[in-house]
Amino acid sequence: MSGFGILDWSVVAAYFLLVTLISHHTSARQVNVGEYFLGSRSLPWYAVAASIVSTSVSGVTFIGVPAIVFADGGDLRYLQFCLAGFLAKWIFGHWILPKLYAGAYTSPYDYIRDRLGPVLGRLSALLFFVGAILSQGVRIYAVSLVLELLTSLDFSWCVIMSVGVAVASTWLGGVRAVVWTDVIQFIMLIAGGCVAIGFISRDYPGGLTALLSAAGDAGKTRMVDLSVDPLASYTIWAGIFAMPFQNLAAYGADQLNTQRMLCCRSIGEARKALYASNIGEGIVLLFLLVGVALWGFYSREVIDPRFAAMVAETNDRIFPAFILSEMPAGLRGFMVAAIFAAAMSSPVLSALAETSLTMFHTGHRSGSLSETEAMVLSRSLVVVWGGALAGFAIMLRGTDEGLIPLAFAMTSYTYGGLLGLFLMSAFVPRAYVRRPLLGVFTSIAGVVIIDNAASLGLAASGKILAFPWLFPFGLAVCLAVALAPFGKPGATVRGL
Repeated sequence: MSGFGILDWSVVAAYFLLVTLISHHTSARQVNVGEYFLGSRSLPWYAVAASIVSTSVSGVTFIGVPAIVFADGGDLRYLQFCLAGFLAKWIFGHWILPKLYAGAYTSPYDYIRDRLGPVLGRLSALLFFVGAILSQGVRIYAVSLVLELLTSLDFSWCVIMSVGVAVASTWLGGVRAVVWTDVIQFIMLIAGGCVAIGFISRDYPGGLTALLSAAGDAGKTRMVDLSVDPLASYTIWAGIFAMPFQNLAAYGADQLNTQRMLCCRSIGEARKALYASNIGEGIVLLFLLVGVALWGFYSREVIDPRFAAMVAETNDRIFPAFILSEMPAGLRGFMVAAIFAAAMSSPVLSALAETSLTMFHTGHRSGSLSETEAMVLSRSLVVVWGGALAGFAIMLRGTDEGLIPLAFAMTSYTYGGLLGLFLMSAFVPRAYVRRPLLGVFTSIAGVVIIDNAASLGLAASGKILAFPWLFPFGLAVCLAVALAPFGKPGATVRGL
């Protein structure tokens, strides 16, 4: 269907061969879980920084961000969310990261367990499990959309192929392989965006300058929205007051990202990695400009009939469809490999397996589990979590949500309670944490109700609150209920 030729497949195969070689090269060092999950805390900060970017700027960005701009009424307002990243990383680096390094913790949930007790530690880990499957399932869904276009295989098989590569890479090389593979993915992300913009603007009359000028006249380069409408997603207020809570949860309470920083040699290097990862906001701008370029191209051309129906079903297919229908052989293969690089990063499997072992296996914590047994169990957990991830990605087929709002909405269900538990463990004396369990479950219920108000019959149509505001709402509910000054202080957490 896509006209993908031998040269294209060779380029994609070369990428997968490189990933395999990296995993094989690091596999010899995987003799204990400390190396398998944390790289023996010896990874260089620059590699960790690139890995953080690759983890946060995923295939959802590569595919979904251009689609935001390309869509009717789309523009560059998504860039306002970058403000949240700068603010949240500074807060995390100065006030929270030192707490994790001071106790040599392996995860935020280990820290919560130490501060608030084992029940709340395990609850935070469970929240991470649910949130990771929901949000990272969207990543697999994204790359499977490309595979579906590329191969015409059934969507379920595309999901299985996507997850299979991630499982194999993590199973063999552990977090060290994941981080160094992410470095390659980081390079390919930037190269892929630049190639796309250069290829399109080359044939546009007047080049990139004329394209941007036309986009400006059409309102496609609008960056700031001062609207106070609670249903407006991409506003300056959401970027300053709502999304920092999402970012703080993502970097401080989500092991998917926190695990990277705990792989560094010291707190100083971890901070370097965290702050250097701000370059990821520039990659967001790059792919917004890809969306502008796609708009410019298709304002003069029609979508290839082979892909028109699939693009009509969801705008998220527009960039993959352009690559497959318009780019020449070889370059087309490179761009598809770049999409795979962005979307098939496998850090979530390492984070899920590590948290499962360290938080729920009593033998590991007591020291009765041998290193050989721990390694076998860890690799088995990678496979199990891969299956769970594939199952949820398959369930997403046919969704009418865009990739970006879908990915954020998935994390909003658990991030309020998860960040609430972490902030209480870090900054609130244990005696004043009165009803943490009730706070967490009330937060989850509240966000689910707000985000699904229409389907629950609470709103005539659509949503009643844009997705960015679900994050501060969930956190506020969790803290308000958990810390409400009623009853005997500490009564509900004593003995947990």
